[in-house]
Amino acid sequence: LSIPTDLANLMTPKESDSQHNFDFSYSIPKGNTIKISIPLSFPIEGLTTDLAEVYLKEYRIPCFVEDSFRSEFLQFVRNEEEHMIQMKGDAKLNDISEDFFNDLDFLADGQLDQNNDSANERTIDKCREEEYLGLKWHSLLHSPALPLVRAEESKAAHELQSLVSQRNTEIKKIQDHHILAMEGYVNNGTQVDSNAVNDLAASQMEQRQACEVKWASSISHLMEEQKKNFHMWVEQTHLDSMEGKKFYAPPASDDCYGPIPGDPSGVPRFVESFTVCIGSQLKITHNVRLAVESFWDLCGGVSGSPEQLQTSLSLYTNSLSGAIMVVDNRLNVYTGNTNRLTKVTELHPEFHFPQLEKQLSIIRQKLLNPDDVRRRTPTNYLIDETVPDCTIREDRASGDLILPTGTCYITRHSNLKKFHTVFHLVATRKEIHDDVTSRDPLLLGLKVSLKLAAENSIDNLYVPILLCHELDGNMDHAWCVRRAENVFKCVKGFMIEYGSTGATASKTFHFTLPRDTPERTFSAICSLLPSVFRVPCPMVFEARKKTLTVEELMKLNIDTVS
Repeated sequence: LSIPTDLANLMTPKESDSQHNFDFSYSIPKGNTIKISIPLSFPIEGLTTDLAEVYLKEYRIPCFVEDSFRSEFLQFVRNEEEHMIQMKGDAKLNDISEDFFNDLDFLADGQLDQNNDSANERTIDKCREEEYLGLKWHSLLHSPALPLVRAEESKAAHELQSLVSQRNTEIKKIQDHHILAMEGYVNNGTQVDSNAVNDLAASQMEQRQACEVKWASSISHLMEEQKKNFHMWVEQTHLDSMEGKKFYAPPASDDCYGPIPGDPSGVPRFVESFTVCIGSQLKITHNVRLAVESFWDLCGGVSGSPEQLQTSLSLYTNSLSGAIMVVDNRLNVYTGNTNRLTKVTELHPEFHFPQLEKQLSIIRQKLLNPDDVRRRTPTNYLIDETVPDCTIREDRASGDLILPTGTCYITRHSNLKKFHTVFHLVATRKEIHDDVTSRDPLLLGLKVSLKLAAENSIDNLYVPILLCHELDGNMDHAWCVRRAENVFKCVKGFMIEYGSTGATASKTFHFTLPRDTPERTFSAICSLLPSVFRVPCPMVFEARKKTLTVEELMKLNIDTVS
């Protein structure tokens, strides 16, 4: 998916959009009332009936209130659109009146100096509001206001983490209560009625779902409020900086971006670095780093750390960082590594891009929209050669899209530790364990990910060398070495194709191994890398009595390279 260009226009509201919240509430058994607030941007693109179905699944509306939700949602959209039409008509009349009186003033005075204002207005029309906001935030990071920006982000992170902690505590209490209730009913010494057990399980599931929906709405509302307040703060602070106001660093506070549980240090166990040369005539030098470290340690950040600060400083530049994450074939946020990434991202405020769930929802709409499908022959690929269209299907039970192996879609983030984009590479568990060949869909998807990264100024890319993030019992030493060799050759093939296009930019590839990789396996893969790539060797000169001439030095250099 070519997300950075096409999908950016769908993710960002237009300047003419107006934001309104659709409030919906419903009652569940035992008298509890659930309230949901859905932010909407008007005018709405597409069919409102389809949008209602999307929000039904996104906010997990129970089946017994779906009809009520649809009717209220459609009525709300209809009323808001009629109100917007009325407001636009009034605005047009005001503009006509203002233009009439402005023309009278111009004729009376004989001059009207608005050249600068008109030029500024034309410039603003060409750029989106959020792009300007990003540039202002970027300029503040490179100014004395940097400590203030980091302090404001830390404050929002503390508030968000507190709400997430409350949600986790309440859900844990509900789960423990449900376990005790079920065990007490089953082990009461009497004959157990299967229908009663099913009714109890259904009631518990409904109660937990209602709790999750309530907290999801609260967290989403808090994120939207934080994003809105942060944008207003950036606007005001940037205005103060342009007026020459001096900024003073706030008092030091505790770190708000804590590392992911499981590895407190986050330091790689083993690390080796190489410099490789690719190309026959015009050689391009790339940096290769092989490390044993957890992928989730790369996601979690520490406030004020060099890695997190560097990632923020390069967000709005042409030197971006990305990571390839192997996910299952379901396009949702509830399973596999995508669910784990969601839990990481919801701990840190996202001020620049939509939330992960919203991004995946937009990707789903793009895949289902026939207007965005571009069929190509003879490969018959869908959307930039990343999704074979003949194998996409929808699960009728869950409504999830089932994507084929090798599919690659991209999400953007500003709250991760070491990278800005995540390339979601689809693969099932069976395909991960099987041996791969050069034409395997998994390696073809990896090459597509590398191509998209190169096309979008991603100079630092983290690649799981085994195409998995955790080891299990079936992944022995021989399997790891074979898989690493195949991935090395795939990346080398991409490097050669990249150099043949005339590109000369140097890239940095971070090959990562799971945290529990044995030292013996790391050493074998480390020794394998120089045999696959061309590693330049230093020239060693022996002491001679005779001084070498220029011709002899050039001949010695040619012999060494060949």
